[in-house]
Amino acid sequence: MRVFCITGNCRDKATLVQQLIVHLRDLGPTVSTIKRVSDDVDLDRPGKDTYLQRLAGAHEVIIANSFRSAILEEYAHVQDEPDVEILLSRLKPADIVLLEGFKLCAYPKLEVIGRNQDRRPLYHDDNSVIAITGPSAMRADNSQQCAPRYFDMDDIFSIAIFVLAHAATPEWAGERATA
Repeated sequence: MRVFCITGNCRDKATLVQQLIVHLRDLGPTVSTIKRVSDDVDLDRPGKDTYLQRLAGAHEVIIANSFRSAILEEYAHVQDEPDVEILLSRLKPADIVLLEGFKLCAYPKLEVIGRNQDRRPLYHDDNSVIAITGPSAMRADNSQQCAPRYFDMDDIFSIAIFVLAHAATPEWAGERATA
């Protein structure tokens, strides 16, 4: 299994991940994803049996039907970000896993920068951001030697090839995180 992260604070990030899944699968590998959602989003619905089971103290609840299943796990302590390695260990084998939204992980990242973004891009301070995509005006900013590789948002094929070439194994990320 190899892992690559797509991060950024814009809706284009989710669209890019969806397009990458299609392109990567067309190239042959099996693809899984892990998406980090906002802390104010509950993955269950108030009033539902599973929600009430969690409130009653169940550590884990599995929701399942004939088509899919999901595991809801309650954490004992609030975390800045769920432990990616634990989440990866729960996945069935896949050739590549796309992480969406995990800013703190050590895996190689492509940052999607929104048109009206008002925060400082991660790539300025995070050397695991090895590529960026966003408005074409960013191409000029990307001319600096230390800037990561720039991709046009519509060049999904090139982004997919880049992701395949730069995805890392969990062992690589572990070594990088402790270095």
